[in-house]
Amino acid sequence: MKPSPAFVALNRATFGATPEELSRMEKMGWSTWVEEQLKPGKEDAEADKRIASQKLHIKYEHEGSIDPRMMKPGGKMSMMAEGKSMMMAAAPAPDAEAVKAKEQPKKTFKIDEKRGLTLLDMPLEQLFQVQNREEYPYEERERASLEVETATILRACYSKWQVREMLVDFWHNHFNIDIDSDDTIRAVWPAYDRDVIRKHALGNFREMVQAVGQSLPMLYYLNNRSSRASPANENYARELFELHTLGAEHYLNHLYAKWREVPGALEGKAEGYIDQDVYEAARAFTGWTAADGEEEDENDRFPATGGFYYYDKWHDPYQKRVLGIELEPNQPALADGMAVLDIAAFHPGTAIYLSRKLCRRFIADEPTEALVKRIAEVWTSHAKSPDQMVHVMREILLSPEINTGFGQKTKRPFEFLASFIRASGADFRQNEDIGYDLGDCGQRLFSWGPPTGHPDTADYWQSPNSLLKRWKFVRDLATDGYEGEVIRMNLIRHTPEDKRTWQAIADHWMDQMAPSLLSENTRDELSKWFRQYEDDDKPQWHDPDADIALNESDLAEHLGEFISLIAATPEFQLR
Repeated sequence: MKPSPAFVALNRATFGATPEELSRMEKMGWSTWVEEQLKPGKEDAEADKRIASQKLHIKYEHEGSIDPRMMKPGGKMSMMAEGKSMMMAAAPAPDAEAVKAKEQPKKTFKIDEKRGLTLLDMPLEQLFQVQNREEYPYEERERASLEVETATILRACYSKWQVREMLVDFWHNHFNIDIDSDDTIRAVWPAYDRDVIRKHALGNFREMVQAVGQSLPMLYYLNNRSSRASPANENYARELFELHTLGAEHYLNHLYAKWREVPGALEGKAEGYIDQDVYEAARAFTGWTAADGEEEDENDRFPATGGFYYYDKWHDPYQKRVLGIELEPNQPALADGMAVLDIAAFHPGTAIYLSRKLCRRFIADEPTEALVKRIAEVWTSHAKSPDQMVHVMREILLSPEINTGFGQKTKRPFEFLASFIRASGADFRQNEDIGYDLGDCGQRLFSWGPPTGHPDTADYWQSPNSLLKRWKFVRDLATDGYEGEVIRMNLIRHTPEDKRTWQAIADHWMDQMAPSLLSENTRDELSKWFRQYEDDDKPQWHDPDADIALNESDLAEHLGEFISLIAATPEFQLR
């Protein structure tokens, strides 16, 4: 069978088309739906309600002089520097109560509670200063990233603003940071997700590159936090070119050994970059560090806000040359780094590289060059627009390619999970195991080690072992494998009352989960499995036209098995 163009388009623009959203989109028209999605409002009732009601279990023992619950943001012992700029704020004075607490004898505190998502809206300064206490338990520090992971999954499943959520996932992957690489990254993750990625997801790319590069997580992850003159650390500069802007396709070191040899370099319009450009750019970012309270010497201590900090003593002030463009010596603070960000963000190669990545994410593993070129033209013409990504995404989502060629993408595990929840209408509640089970399927949110981000082509995700783990994952979800804490399928309630026969119920759920996707042979095999039972250890089959009681005690479990089998079909896992 062949899915409708409307289904194909919606399934690519969201974390999974639902019958309700498909009906709404067809009534209002695709272009109107796209315009609505590209201007998301603050209201997101269903997702907000679920995030507000979500609780996660936290349990540990802690030995210290301060109750950890008083140290967490919002607790009595928490503190925040106010009225200071992120670049020039003075280090906070010692908290009198904290000093007093250190003089008290240590106690053992047993924490065992279900706690709401309390950290998602906490300011960066508060998140950083609380976690920076010597006694702060790891379980509390880990809690910050776990809350972001939980909210991310809930939004993917229930948010009205699906295009924005797809872009948030895209940008987190594009500017990949492994939260496991440093506990401080993990502790301030709510602020990074909120103030950097989400804030700029539909904004301007140049502004986003700067926000990412000046964030504590990226400064720590790619080691620019400690980069100083002679020699500069090149990690961030290299990934800025190779992964964040021009892409590896514009790395020309295998062709040219000197910058003068690169086509266009002598005119200040180098077609690509070589190692010399990386080294020079790294020098431009020396002194770009974090306000993390570190003591440089006895008379010089960084602010402790968790924000960006420019330390002039570490900066290399001398002349630099990047992609054939001269940077004069002794420039004002930040000027060298800002110039490199301009050069990289506005380079024609960046428009091509990012346009291809976005087309690959939303349309096909191998988008046509004609499509990539069209998107790159829009990217370039709006390079300085505050809503640049709105224009780019409009061009992608309204392109003829968006609703043709179904099956050119394979869902990654996170998308597979969200599409399963969305299609089934499940009442989903996160717990601590879901992220680990996603990781077992190959995609642990925010914990991909290399800076490349998760792969985005089918060849990586279609191994037999990976597909088997996916099926087991949703089977556990659909059959109460998480002991009722995670998901309430409510399959009986979601089955229309007029569906009374075995075949009618099977047809309803195949149409609900995979509308017009399954071949007649696949539908027949699934229906036969649904009707099967054992009698004297021999398989038997219910009459397809026989009535079935919707309140049968084992029907809910059987329906759960059935929809997990539908989700395991190749058709459901493609888009």
